[in-house]
Amino acid sequence: MLKERLKDIGAIRFGDFTLRSGKKSSYYIDLKRATCDPTTLEMMADAVADRIPEGTDRLAGLEMGSVPIAAVASVKTRIPMIIVRKEKKEYGTGNRIEGELRNGDRVLIIEDTTTTGGQMIKAAEVIREAGGVVESAVVVVNREEGADEALRSRGIILSSVLTAGEILEKWK
Repeated sequence: MLKERLKDIGAIRFGDFTLRSGKKSSYYIDLKRATCDPTTLEMMADAVADRIPEGTDRLAGLEMGSVPIAAVASVKTRIPMIIVRKEKKEYGTGNRIEGELRNGDRVLIIEDTTTTGGQMIKAAEVIREAGGVVESAVVVVNREEGADEALRSRGIILSSVLTAGEILEKWK
C-alpha cells in the first residue's frame, strides 16, 4: 500500500518545515524523494491512472514534482501529456506549456502534493488561456488545507489518492 511505502522510504518527515504556500508545518511529505524510487513512482502513477476521468485528452504534469508521475501515468494509459512550467522560459520558444495542447482538449491536472491548491489553479489558468478545458485534477497527497474548496470554486473537481489525515493517523 502506498501509505506504508512512503513511510518505508523515508518520504514522511517530522520537524519544523515551511511549505510552498508559506504555511508552517510539523511534518513534511517528500514526494520528490518518492518519485526517485521506481517502485513508489509506479505505485503513485497507477493510483493516478485509476482516477483519470473518461474522455481525458491530456495529462498535465506541473513543473517539477508531478512530471515523473504524469509521465509514467501517460505511458501506462497511452494518454499524451503536457508539462506546465511555473514561469515562462526566457530562452528558446518561451513556452509555459511543453507538448501538444489542442483547442478544446480535456486536460487532467496531476500534482504530487497540495496544501491550498495554488499551483494547480495557476496551471489551470495557463491551460485554459491556451484553449484547454480543465474540470478535474488528481493529487497524490492532499494536505487538506483548502485545496478542494479553492479548486471547486474555479470549476475543478479534485480527487486525492491520499490525504494527510490518512497518512498521519498511523502516528497518532
